[in-house]
Amino acid sequence: MEGASTLISTEDGKDRGRVDAGGDVETTAATDDNAYLRKISEGRKDLLLAVFSLGMFMDRFSVFFIMVGPLASDLDIPTERQTWVITSFGVTFASCLLFWGRVCDLFSSKHVFCIGFMGLGSTNLVISFLQDQYSFFVFRAISGVFASCLLPASFRLIVSIMDRHQLSRAFTVYGISGAIANSMGVILGGVVLLIPGSGQMTAWRWYFRIVGIIILPVALSSFYLVPSQPASAVSNKITKLDLVGVLTSLLGLILLTLSLTMGASRGFQSASFIAPFTISIALLIVFAWWESRLPTESALLPPKLWRYPNLALWVFLALLAYAWFSMCYLPFSELYTQVYHRTAIEAALRLLPQGLSASLTAITLTFVPKLSQWPRTTMTIGLTLGVVAYILFILAGDPTGMNYWRFVFPSFLLGGMGMHAVFNSINIGVMMALPPSEAGIGGAILQTGMQMGSAIGISIQAGLLTVEPGGYSNLVNVHISWWFVVGWTALSGVVFWGFYRNTPLHETVIAMH
Repeated sequence: MEGASTLISTEDGKDRGRVDAGGDVETTAATDDNAYLRKISEGRKDLLLAVFSLGMFMDRFSVFFIMVGPLASDLDIPTERQTWVITSFGVTFASCLLFWGRVCDLFSSKHVFCIGFMGLGSTNLVISFLQDQYSFFVFRAISGVFASCLLPASFRLIVSIMDRHQLSRAFTVYGISGAIANSMGVILGGVVLLIPGSGQMTAWRWYFRIVGIIILPVALSSFYLVPSQPASAVSNKITKLDLVGVLTSLLGLILLTLSLTMGASRGFQSASFIAPFTISIALLIVFAWWESRLPTESALLPPKLWRYPNLALWVFLALLAYAWFSMCYLPFSELYTQVYHRTAIEAALRLLPQGLSASLTAITLTFVPKLSQWPRTTMTIGLTLGVVAYILFILAGDPTGMNYWRFVFPSFLLGGMGMHAVFNSINIGVMMALPPSEAGIGGAILQTGMQMGSAIGISIQAGLLTVEPGGYSNLVNVHISWWFVVGWTALSGVVFWGFYRNTPLHETVIAMH
């Protein structure tokens, strides 16, 4: 689930440079515009990298999989809406990535990062005091908007302030912070849930307060620490933000996720599915039509991008990358804590092997990049392991006792390893498909696809968990949702083999984690 693809454009949109397969950057003349930024002290660079990595850590923190049950119980959130604890953040996060990437191009990455970080810390504090599910969903969605500022701004700032020989190390550290967040999030969540209390002192509220207390001082200091960038020379900046595209895509994606959730739980012939689904499709069609009418330099998602070989295929495959992990973490968290009445920390320890396996794979692929140069082999093995892991989950039945060690534990190891290899190949594939001048928008499209895939996947899963009475307590429901993942993963493999085409590599391919 973790990782990052390097962005290589300067603040004014010019090429920052190019990175070969080994991670070395070949600078271009455009770097002269920001040369003064790279004259800051090495200590300050390291401190800034730590600040950016904290932002990545908070964006990728997987703590909510272990907190859904206690939070839903406290706020009276029914089973069919519990996934909105996660998706209310993920949908707005995904929908706004392209917009904030455009803002960074036209205005200042510093201000996007600093204001986004401040907003994320502040909304977390507000959330910790909320008393009902609806205000919780609203503020979680707002926090997703602020969090989406951090990714595109951090990429551009790292490229701006680091010297040529420092980029490989910088993006390795930055990407691994995401890997640690995913692998350790459930453990830290389990520790927080040990805090005793009720009402406003409930443990999940302390999580939001702790996050806010950590973020706000760092966010305030970032206004001083992060160097200012020269303003873009583009005129009429506001008109180039493509606010129509942002609004139609945001509403369309939110309604699409809502419709799938309601359809799976109430039936795909119900008005609860048909109405939001129809409106979402109409809005997404309007978005595509609007983008086709705009000049390339003004469009949020220029149509010309889809003409690059394999790009559409990689974006389709990206839908599975986060969803595979999310649709595993959430049911296991609920089963262990709500059905089998294990403590949150015990549930987190049982989930830890998958995160560690993915993290070790991330580190290995970072330092041995040649392992990522055969996409057909990597994707085939990775997706096969993804299918095998879920089938073993189903065969395990009760995932406790010896069944955990015979079925679940090895599945966590194999699945985590295989699906991170898939995630890595998708990252590399997108960057291979695009020239360096389009790397920024490519990274934003990739993250949007991954985040939306996760939101849609767990929304469908929420509905499938209501097929039979009992929700999570009825393993039939859980297994139905897991068979859906088996089918999705297998379909991804078939589509990959049917549509992937070997193409010459762009000479400026980047793939950092």
